[in-house]
Amino acid sequence: MLLKRFIYTVLFVFMIPLYSMAQHILQGEVTDSESGEPLVGANIVIKEINRGISTNQQGQFQFENLKPGEYTLRVTYVGYHDQKFNLKLTDKKEVVEIKMVPSSIEMEKVMITATRTERKIGDLAGQNEVIEKEEVEEFPTTNTDNILQSLANINVNRSWGIFSKNASVTMRGLDAAQGVLILYNGVPLNKTAGGSINWHMISPGRIERIEVIKGPSSALYGNNAMGGVINIITKKSDQPFSGDVRTFGGSYSTLGGKFNIEGNEQISGNNFYWGITGFYRQGDGYIIEPKTIRDSTDVEVYLKENRIGATMGYEFNDQNKVEVEYSYYDDKRGDGRQVYLKDGGFVKYTTHFVRANYDGQLGDFKIDAKGYFQDEHYNQFTENINQDGNYKMSDRNQTSRDYGLWMNATRKLGLHNWFTFGLDVKQGFMDASDIFYTSTDTLMREGKVQSYAAFLQDEQWLFKDKLKIIAGLRFDYARFYEGSIYVAEPTANTGFEENVSENYGNSNWTALSPKLSLHYEISPAIKSYVSASTGFMPPKMDDLISSRKISKGFKKANPELQPQTLTNYEIGFNTKPFHKAQFKTAAYYSVGKDFQYFVATGNYVDGQAELTRENIAAIEIYGAEFFFQYDFTKGLALKANYTYNSSTITEFDLEDYSGDDLTGKMLVEVPWHQAFAGLFWKNRVVNTTVIANYIGESYAEDQNILIIDDYLTVDIRLYRTFRKNFFVALDVQNIFDKVYIDKKQRLSPGRFILLELAYKF
Repeated sequence: MLLKRFIYTVLFVFMIPLYSMAQHILQGEVTDSESGEPLVGANIVIKEINRGISTNQQGQFQFENLKPGEYTLRVTYVGYHDQKFNLKLTDKKEVVEIKMVPSSIEMEKVMITATRTERKIGDLAGQNEVIEKEEVEEFPTTNTDNILQSLANINVNRSWGIFSKNASVTMRGLDAAQGVLILYNGVPLNKTAGGSINWHMISPGRIERIEVIKGPSSALYGNNAMGGVINIITKKSDQPFSGDVRTFGGSYSTLGGKFNIEGNEQISGNNFYWGITGFYRQGDGYIIEPKTIRDSTDVEVYLKENRIGATMGYEFNDQNKVEVEYSYYDDKRGDGRQVYLKDGGFVKYTTHFVRANYDGQLGDFKIDAKGYFQDEHYNQFTENINQDGNYKMSDRNQTSRDYGLWMNATRKLGLHNWFTFGLDVKQGFMDASDIFYTSTDTLMREGKVQSYAAFLQDEQWLFKDKLKIIAGLRFDYARFYEGSIYVAEPTANTGFEENVSENYGNSNWTALSPKLSLHYEISPAIKSYVSASTGFMPPKMDDLISSRKISKGFKKANPELQPQTLTNYEIGFNTKPFHKAQFKTAAYYSVGKDFQYFVATGNYVDGQAELTRENIAAIEIYGAEFFFQYDFTKGLALKANYTYNSSTITEFDLEDYSGDDLTGKMLVEVPWHQAFAGLFWKNRVVNTTVIANYIGESYAEDQNILIIDDYLTVDIRLYRTFRKNFFVALDVQNIFDKVYIDKKQRLSPGRFILLELAYKF
């Protein structure tokens, strides 16, 4: 026994240095051969041991525990020529530098949103867009919606810049009330209470890509997809440990910081990844009222916001994974009015958001299941002096809660046919109250909406994959229930003449949304398509349950309100007319029915006309869009687009109501012309982006009397990575200080400068 222990001890002592000598480390950096910029996410595979890894934020990679010997490395990156070379490990630590040569032929982008399955964007009918994470970094952005301004036929209204309470994003000639469905990693953010989303919740730094579907997409996504769909997909880490810490400061005493820490590791042979993010921003703002109408109560708007979130995912194998995410957001923004109180009037959002998803393979079916929960508390505090010289102070509190489950399955039927079907279930809730501190009024209302949907879609390739047909159909059913309103001790502030305690009756609505598209490849360089699709937008909860005094008169709730529908017919071409150039164009005609407008009931409340929102209008939209891109070199590109829209009310049924006939009037806040041009230059000195946005004239109100003037803004971004880990960016938005006025005659912030510093690890 003693001899055996002695032998084991001697062997162990000798094996330690032998083992240490056998372990080698291979480190490297992958860069662009022209600009010297690090390439994030390049794939490196060692053939002999079948191990792969991706580069981090600095373009670096590291293999550990390698034995000495000869290895073959294969390096790949989208838009670059593959590299393959032999390497002999002799030293314990080997460092290599890999310079990737740009390829003249880039791999075609893919997207998931258009069909709920992964498809090449060139194989899809429509003017679909994908913005990759590398493109996001090129834009001078203060909010995620700024990036969307570069896309044809998307109108982003953020007239107060970062101090705006929120932004409205619309498409294809629809006004701000006809929203677009916004998805976040495939789950909806639009609230049942009002149909909008809070764009401040989404950090540009977390984006992997943005997928945009233009035109009605309710055949797959149901409500709120009448104008189109925007899916914001966040990135996940493929490094053991990485991240960045950033700080920024700029105009109007704006300052803040953000961090992103993430990791990826193997557990029992499977992949586990995680990420933690945080964000803080504050700013003093500016006075939004024009100088000619200011008084002593006009003060600077301000903001103070913070956000934190965490993500975890586990990949059981190449075909099955689960992912969960939680985020918390808190935001306070001044409304520019202060009488007595320190903070004056303000709006405040506090939001909790949770999502979970499963992507997997069950037999022959590709399964995608997503669950989500969003709880938002909205607080609007106001104080002002009314026209009679009396002080007025009120507080509105609103809780909106949305949760649901979306599921779909895809099966391949033969070589050229895919069949997708699914079910969606959603619950929406709203509870709101208005309390007046300078009078006796108390106003409370609440309601719930529950919706169910089933859909199916068939994709078929014909004629040697030159013709693709996509047919889809979706049925939605929704019911409004448990709606009520309560009013106590009313005065002229709320407009009610007596106490009210009323329960609304239940109501329901349905929608049938078909879609048919044909995509044909005329030649490898020319692809064409035609499509017909229907979309719908449900009534807002606020219109179903809220009766109260508004600026136009007294608003009466309408629990019987029905959805708006839009049918779109479209034709388009996507082509590469010559080397390094792309050209895309589309023309469309849309017909809308049951559009909602305020009308007078003929009654009066507290001396003011009683109004209610009704489905009484039909509209007609003619539009076209054009996009052009030319890549001078891998690092220098020009992008430009132009959009035209004519959106007219063709019918305004006032048979049972009174008011102004709006037949022949145009939709408000829809620019007749829009244009964008951008020059993107990556080089060894300072990467530079210069973009120009032109927003044409539009009407500010339904009677088409007041016009919002057109304006042109120019933005510039200068950015560079130093010493592999340090990043600096200078953004100048509206560089020529163009101050324009929105529909409420409020001023824009003019020139806005922001300097950002970051450390990446």
